Amino acid sequence: MKLNDPFGRLERRHQVGYETVRDSLNRNNIDTVEGARTIIKDTKKRALKLVVTAIAAGLLTYLLLPKALLVVGGLIVLAVAWVIAWTINGERYINRYIEEELSGGRKETDAAGT
Repeated sequence: MKLNDPFGRLERRHQVGYETVRDSLNRNNIDTVEGARTIIKDTKKRALKLVVTAIAAGLLTYLLLPKALLVVGGLIVLAVAWVIAWTINGERYINRYIEEELSGGRKETDAAGT
């Protein structure tokens, strides 16, 4: 029994998330390490664009409606935190997909022969 997840809820949630990403990658014929790495890179770019857009919206709100900044700022902080968590989990799932599905269960460094 783990102290930080005594009932295994987080582990089950991450397993379901991984299976969803794995099925999506299989449906879209992502069957190379390079293709999976491209997905990670594109996801990071998209996340950065979303964060920059949220910050720009916060600055625009500050300029136009300074009294609404507290509410909008709180929503922006939540949105940025969600995007960061989403990106980190997505990268973790894709790296797991690379290890388990594309490398035949071996570590990537083992597959490269190092």
